[in-house]
Amino acid sequence: MITMIFKIIHRLSRADIIFYLMPPLMVLLVVGTVAQKDMGLYAAQHMFFSSFFLWLGGVIPIPVGYSIMGALTVCLTLKFIFHSSWEWTKSGIILSHLGALILLGGGWITALNAKEGYIALPEGQSTSYVYDYHQRSLFIFEDELLRYEIPAQHLKTGMQNLTLPFTLDILENCTNCAITNAPTETNTPRRAMAAFMQLSTKPSEKEPENNLTGTTFMLGNIDPETDGLYIAFENMPKPITLDVNGKNYKIIMGRAQRLLPFTITLEDFIRTTYPGTNKPSAYSSDVIISDGDQTWPVRIEMNKPLRYKGYTFYQSSFEQTPEIETTILSVVENKGRLFPYIGTITITLGLLLHLLLMTRRRR
Repeated sequence: MITMIFKIIHRLSRADIIFYLMPPLMVLLVVGTVAQKDMGLYAAQHMFFSSFFLWLGGVIPIPVGYSIMGALTVCLTLKFIFHSSWEWTKSGIILSHLGALILLGGGWITALNAKEGYIALPEGQSTSYVYDYHQRSLFIFEDELLRYEIPAQHLKTGMQNLTLPFTLDILENCTNCAITNAPTETNTPRRAMAAFMQLSTKPSEKEPENNLTGTTFMLGNIDPETDGLYIAFENMPKPITLDVNGKNYKIIMGRAQRLLPFTITLEDFIRTTYPGTNKPSAYSSDVIISDGDQTWPVRIEMNKPLRYKGYTFYQSSFEQTPEIETTILSVVENKGRLFPYIGTITITLGLLLHLLLMTRRRR
């Protein structure tokens, strides 16, 4: 058994496997890039680069991004350990190879753990939440406190496993909803906005952030005037509000949220335009970071992001109304952010060391 393991390790550490992985990797890059035109960036990235297999016809697994890069990482690591020339004259090459492995390791950490989102923050207001670009959730509040946050993909037909003083029975979900007129005749009482509209499924948009996600559900065990069919969808003008046993409940469909370990407040949004036009040439946000008892001002500009506690805030866009200006900040949480810098520096040092050693050797 041990002998077989060593044989497998020895075979995987050979350089020829790494070269064999290059052609399918290049084909994958071309196919995945071209597919973005029809599928959209997010769907193509998930199908070709952020998955282990692409199931052809639903039965034949084709290795894609994670599988190919995983095999490449394993082979490079084994080759580095078992086939490197561990001597001083080769130390520059060894250091460069180590830098390449650091880049690969950082890429894996980023691919598996990085989270992206955004903050839409009006002037004078504060927030500690980041909204997800793609993920939607059904939120249930009890007396203004969040009781449940259920991801949209986990809303199952017939789900009744919530500990609430009333029943909530999911009837239908749609990742991208079309809103049409409600039927004029029905045996089920339709309440709130469901009284004059209904949701139906339509094809998803190329970019998931443009989808209108919603759900249709039944509420029961409240009272005859409240029990019935309801709908909730993203950006619905009013939440569903219920008074049950002296407590106030709100049901909202919206983008998933993540809590920041600090608070960010927008003091002023600054926008400059090209002379003689209303086209913005640059914009920035003056914000206040509050972390416990400490507060300090920061300016976030288009090419100068804010980095703090593993989060990076980029000045992305803005919204303007006659009443107020709102800044839109892209937020990235990336635990592998430093690995590209470390890997690049290591490769550079390795190449310089190798050049120095070769120069001395020739002399």
